Amino acid sequence: MKQLLYIFSIIILLFSCNSGNVYHIEGRLSNTNNTTIYIVYESSEGNTVDTVICNEQGSFSVYHEPNDNLQVATFYYNNREKWFSVYPEAGKPVQIKGDANYPQLIQVKGGRTNNKLSEFKKKATVLLKESADLSDSRDERASNGENAPQLANINHELRRIAQDFIRKNPKEEASSVLISKYFTDPDDIEQTEELLNLLSPDLNDYYIVKNLRAQIEKAKTTMVGVKAPQFKVTNIYGQTLTPDTFLNKYYILAFTALWCDMCQTEMMMLDDIVTEHSKDSIQILLISLDDEIAEVRDMIRKDSIQWNLVTDSAGQAINLFETYNVSSLPKCYLIDKDGVIKLKTTNGMELKQTVDEILMKVEN
Repeated sequence: MKQLLYIFSIIILLFSCNSGNVYHIEGRLSNTNNTTIYIVYESSEGNTVDTVICNEQGSFSVYHEPNDNLQVATFYYNNREKWFSVYPEAGKPVQIKGDANYPQLIQVKGGRTNNKLSEFKKKATVLLKESADLSDSRDERASNGENAPQLANINHELRRIAQDFIRKNPKEEASSVLISKYFTDPDDIEQTEELLNLLSPDLNDYYIVKNLRAQIEKAKTTMVGVKAPQFKVTNIYGQTLTPDTFLNKYYILAFTALWCDMCQTEMMMLDDIVTEHSKDSIQILLISLDDEIAEVRDMIRKDSIQWNLVTDSAGQAINLFETYNVSSLPKCYLIDKDGVIKLKTTNGMELKQTVDEILMKVEN
């Protein structure tokens, strides 16, 4: 009997020691329209996925095995349409509470990074809620883009608050989280770099900081004034294209998609450029995310211009999007005769004006 008690005591002791390394997350979400939550655990060793079911009150509890390399746990819910992130620390229970309709406002308490991010959310509550309301896909104004100016103003103010937080908290991992959330525009890497340089050197090995610095180096490969990255693609006519295809010519890489209204060739003034300038002076390569070649060919037939077009049927468009750091549509790169990027823009008028100014000198 004494031996059994001794063994039982050892088991309890071992469990108590190990439980200090377990990640324990409890939460309660109101207004969920689906009880299933998918959790993606990201670590330096790879990702794992778990599923948890909320009860009728929206409560759930999760235990994750000890993993010293666990970096972030992302919770996807409402049919994976909404999500929020948790930065757990082993042995420190995490409490989650909030309205499922407002993932940016969900409070996550437990662990230094979570607590600091909750401080930021508290300061930005009004703006975060307004941003979520304006971005709601059920809002007809949002789907029509009518809310864009107001959203831009809100995002500007959110970045200001985030910047103030980062300056006041240079030693906090939460500051790097905010940089990754609000300051990762590949067309504005100077600000990203400036904010990263404010952080304590103690954070240099933190995975988010390392990822951000890697993104900056990649963004520098498509800055105006640098040699455009190499590529090799096949257009819808079966012709292989590389930068050498456009040797001694200016050319435009126009990133687009059929479903993107702002990406239409007329909106980007690509039609005007094609019709007003000689093919010997400038050519255009459309890179479309569409993978249904039949639909693309149907669109081509209706157009009086024979476009040089690459689709994503073999994943090649995705690769070009990645190579040229394109994160939103539309986006155009103007590349000169020496293969140097002269302009990158989302504005068709700016593109045409630049092309006209350059080719006026060349063609005359």
